[in-house]
Order: sequence, then C-alpha cells, then structure tokens
Amino acid sequence: MRRRETRPLWILLSILALASSTASAQSMPDRLRSILASPSASASAIDGGRKISQFCANCHGLDGNSKLPDVPNLAGQNPIYLLEQVRKFSAGERRDEWMEPMIKQLSEAERLNIVVFYAAQTVVPSSSRPGPAFGQDLFHSRCVQCHGPQARGGERFPRLAGQQHEYIVRSLTRYRNRTGERIAPEMFAMTASLKDTDIQALADFLSALK
Repeated sequence: MRRRETRPLWILLSILALASSTASAQSMPDRLRSILASPSASASAIDGGRKISQFCANCHGLDGNSKLPDVPNLAGQNPIYLLEQVRKFSAGERRDEWMEPMIKQLSEAERLNIVVFYAAQTVVPSSSRPGPAFGQDLFHSRCVQCHGPQARGGERFPRLAGQQHEYIVRSLTRYRNRTGERIAPEMFAMTASLKDTDIQALADFLSALK
C-alpha cells in the first residue's frame, strides 16, 4: 500500500498564513466598495448601521442630521470619506474626546455598516434662508474644485451642502487661524485671506444647499 504523503507542519502553517493574509489584504475602502456594489449587501449594511448608530443619535441625530449646531451632519456624506474619518479618529489622527473612544469600540464590520447607513440618508439643510450672493461667488472661486459644483464632496473631500451653519463657521475659522487639529494645506491656503464676513457668507450659502 502506497504511503500517503504528508506535508511538513511548517508548510501547512505557511499556507494558512498566506490564506489569512490574502483574506485580510482587501482594504477597508475596497470592502466598502464591494458592499456598495451589491444591493443586498448594501441593504444589510444599512440595517446593521441603523442599529449601531443609536449611540450616535444624541449628537448626530437618528438619521445623521444633527440637532446641535456645532456637530456636523453625517447624512449624505460620501461613504469612502466617512470611512477615512472613522479611521483617523481610531488612529488618533483626528482628536475628539467623544468620538475617539466610541469609534475604537466598533469592529471593522460595524464601521463599514455605519458609514453605509449615514451615506444613504438624506441631508436636511440646516438653514432655509439663502445667503448673500458673494457667499456663492466665494464658494465657486475657492472651493468648487475640491468640493464639487453642488458642494457634495467626494471620496477625499466632505459634503458641505446642507451642513450645520455653526460647524462650517467654526471649521473655516480654525483652518484660517490654524488653531484646529487637522492639517490640510489646501484648506490653509483657501482660508488664509478670508475675513469673518466671508466665512459667514460661505456658511450662509452652504448650510442652505440641498
């Protein structure tokens, strides 16, 4: 009877390690794109994200529309952009005493679900009053290249349309004064010459956009 060949233990372990690394090699953004490409996976993620987001509702609202003027809306944000912000909070690259510990408790699957949920929600503009015309002019001369003609952002840049007025003012002021945590050379350059009235005008325009 022919003796059955067996592989040395180190070969088996190497195969298992390779399989594991291959399975985990898919980046979080790639996993997110796979979910978004599948209607059934997206629906499941939205349902899971809705449940997880309950602990975020006190600040960001049940559907990602914040009830607090200095807390951003998450509804309608690009999911890839949101996922990157989640990563930054988890890694300490963005700092917030509330966000950091909460995000660190989430598993990778939960993080994916929650960003799919928020991205699927409809943003409700925080303001219904149109801002001065020069706010729109400022946006189109300084911001449109990154944030898009409708201020809806993308994978690298956030949606600003419908965002909380006070949050926009605070963020732009911090970039101009370089007093915030985030480092973004393009934002430093764009905001450097803005006056307080310019920032208010931009916030008036953006917070009323749908």
